[in-house]
Formats: sequence, structure tokens, C-alpha cells
Amino acid sequence: MRTTIMDNLVGYVVFPASNYLMNRKGIIGQYREFTRSEWFREDVLRHVQFKKLSATLEQAARHVPFYRERFRKLGLQPGDIRSLDDIRLIPALTRSDLMDAYREMVDERFAASIPVAEGAGRPSGEPIPLSRFRRHKLVRNTSSGSTGAPTVFFEDGSRTSMNWACEMRLKKWFGIGPGAREARMARLATAYLPDSRSLNVRKHLWHQLILPGTNLAEEEFALCIEKMRAFRPRVLWGYTSALTGLADYVRRNKIDTAAIPLQLAISWAAPLYGHEERLLRETFGCGISNIYGAREVGHIAALCPAGGLHVNQEYLLVESEPASAGAAHPGELLVTTLDATPMPFIRYRMGDVAEVAPAGCGCGRQLQLLKNLLGRTGEIFHTKSGRMISPNFWCRVFMSSEHADRIRRFQVVYTREKNLRIAIQRGDGYDEGTEWYIRSAVADNFTPDTELAIVYVDRIEPTVSGKYLMVINEAKQQEATWNR
Repeated sequence: MRTTIMDNLVGYVVFPASNYLMNRKGIIGQYREFTRSEWFREDVLRHVQFKKLSATLEQAARHVPFYRERFRKLGLQPGDIRSLDDIRLIPALTRSDLMDAYREMVDERFAASIPVAEGAGRPSGEPIPLSRFRRHKLVRNTSSGSTGAPTVFFEDGSRTSMNWACEMRLKKWFGIGPGAREARMARLATAYLPDSRSLNVRKHLWHQLILPGTNLAEEEFALCIEKMRAFRPRVLWGYTSALTGLADYVRRNKIDTAAIPLQLAISWAAPLYGHEERLLRETFGCGISNIYGAREVGHIAALCPAGGLHVNQEYLLVESEPASAGAAHPGELLVTTLDATPMPFIRYRMGDVAEVAPAGCGCGRQLQLLKNLLGRTGEIFHTKSGRMISPNFWCRVFMSSEHADRIRRFQVVYTREKNLRIAIQRGDGYDEGTEWYIRSAVADNFTPDTELAIVYVDRIEPTVSGKYLMVINEAKQQEATWNR
């Protein structure tokens, strides 16, 4: 009973009030609205989206120099967009556009705050203390840089408040209310944790235990388990690679996690493949979810208990390009933000390939679904014969029931010559038969002139953002360099 009271106090009072001071307003109101609107009929949801889209386009045309010029060149007025489908009249926004013109993409009413945000010297995304009462509220942030080209953008706290509300809704899908204790494996090194006052404040005022989530070795995993036993979180968050690394550590060392009352593990920053979900579920014995999103536009979709990857449709418009009337098929995702923000994104290319499908999940929620999330465009490879190879192919190769325990981690590199180089961190039981199996799978699916080099390593290094890349396409990376 005491735990429930404390959780409610934190979730409904302390957490939203302290975030309000950082200009992250309306979290609880948004959360409550989300729990209602997810049951709206499709036509009602589309009406909500169109009303918000119209406001976004009006703001962009009036106050955002980049879009005002783009609309002028097109001869387009906001009123010309009479339906959600009409948004295709507007060209997609590319990563290169953002990198070249991010200052011009900010609402000009916030123009004086841009140099202040850029000169503040704060880490990317760090909130401004008491910013609710300050003149300059903009926070400078950057993307994770996992594509090799980090982007700069600005927000005033509104995008973060929307993310918090979406996270609350996601936890409610699994029966967990606001304020429940949670552990977060963040993009921080172990050495930073003991001396951080802000992290101690989050632990006591927000019920959030911050744990290391990058450059993890055995001692970091041991520290995470020790702190989780003391804190007793009900929710565990982290990069997919961090969570699966922790689960692998627990499994290999036969660690008893009975003292950690987890009800839900949530991964993000990378897809959660079937073998990874099974590992987390079997190790922690709890519900499993995954968030798909990007720092620029926020949380795009989340996995419900019934297995549906639901779009946060109330504040985002998500398309799959090329769009074809009446035909559902995977294409590159484009995202438009519909919330009031100093920096709107209109048809932003995500670089990920998936299908946007109508509602039809067993949970009964009416939110759209993302299906066939094949990965980033650069991770989808076409062989010399034209056959498409998605990251899921490599999951099936390396994570078959017979071979999953023999391989700790792997990374596939497509060379500029369309050959293969595979780095493997071997596990127990790896032998010549395992290598023969890998070579046979490649021979069966690639052309005979494809060269394969298998390299055995002690460790596969993460990217600067802390993520582990399953696939690296050197040819696509070269194209990106030329295109910039």
C-alpha cells in the first residue's frame, strides 16, 4: 500500500511538476488523452491528425524560413493541403536538408534563442534549469550519429514531454502506472554515475535508477545487477544491445534475479529481433517491448503486449514511400510532427524501411501499425544477382536454435565490391561445423563469385552513440559521403 501511494505521488505530482519547471508541460494531461484516443475509430484519428497537420503547415508557412521558401517555390499554400494524402505534394525532408539549414528550420519567433542555445555549453539535450521562467527556452540537441552523420536540432521541452507521455502510455499497456520504479541503462559510462547530482535527484524524485549503458564489460553488468537488486525496479529500459548484453551475462553466470521484480523490459535505439526478445523474456520472465523512434521527431511507435508495433498517431503522421493507393508494402518511412514545437519536421526521411498498416492488432487499439520493419536503407543489401537481403536474414542464420549459443555477437560488412566480411565473437561450442554452416548459408543465398572473409575478434566495438550495428554497408556509406 505504501509503495502504491509513493508511486502515485511521484508519477502524478513530483515527476510532472519538476518537469514543468524545465518547460516540459502537460505530461499527465497528454498521457490521459493518449489513453482515450488510442481507442478512437480510424476516421476520428485521421480527423485529429489533419487538424493538427493544418496547424503545423500554417506555422511553417508563416514563421519558419526554410518552409516558407520551400512552399513559395512550389507555389503551395497551407490551404492546398485538403487531406492527409495531399501532404505528398510537399517534397520529403532529407538529412542533408537538416544538416545544411537547421537554423532556418526554427520558428523565427525563437530566432534570438538559437545563439544562446548554441553558446550555452551544455551537453546535447540537457534541459535548462527553471527554463519555464526564462526568456530563452531552446535546447540544442543532436541525433545519435549512428548513421555517421549526426544532425543538430532544437526543442523547447515540448518534444520531451510528449515522449514522457508516450512512455507512460506504453507502461500502462503492461499494467504499470506512472511513478513505478524503473532502471535505465543510459548512454553513460560507469565513472560518471557516482558523482552525478542530477542522477541522484532522478533516483529519489523520479524513481529512475540510471545505469551504465555503453562500453559494457563483465564488471559493468555485475554493477547493474547489484544496483537493481537494491532498487527493485519494475521496469528496465535500455539500448537493445545493452539489455541483451545484460541478459546474456545473467544467463551465462546463472544469476538469480528473483530479488528484481521486473514486469517489463523496454528496448530502444535498435530493432528487437525475435532471438533477442526470446532471450530477454526467458532471462527476466517479464513483458517485453520495443520503442522505434528518433531524437529529432520523438517516439514513433511502440510494441504492445499482443505484439503490435503501434504508431503514436496522435502527434505524428507516418508514411511509407513509395506510396501506392490501395497497396500496402514496405517503403522508406517519412515522419511529420504534429505537435506544437519551435522546429517542425515535415515528411522527414527516417532512412528506415517498413510498411504502415491500418489498425488490426489483437489488443484492439485503433492506432496504425508498423509492419515488416526491415531496417535502415543501408542495411538492406542487393546481391550481385539482385536478390534483397535484409538484416532478418542474418538473424535467421546466426540465431538458429542449433547455433545461437555458439556466437556471442556478429557483424556483417558489405564491402564496396559487394563481397562479405563477417566479424564473429565466438561463444562456447563454436567449432569448424559452425563456420561451415555460415559459409553454406552464404553460398546458398549469394552469387558464386561473392567472396566471404570470416574474422574472429575478442570484441565488436559499438558506434559513437553506443549502439552495435549488425550490418555495415560500406557502399552505402561511400554514397552518403559523396552526396553530402
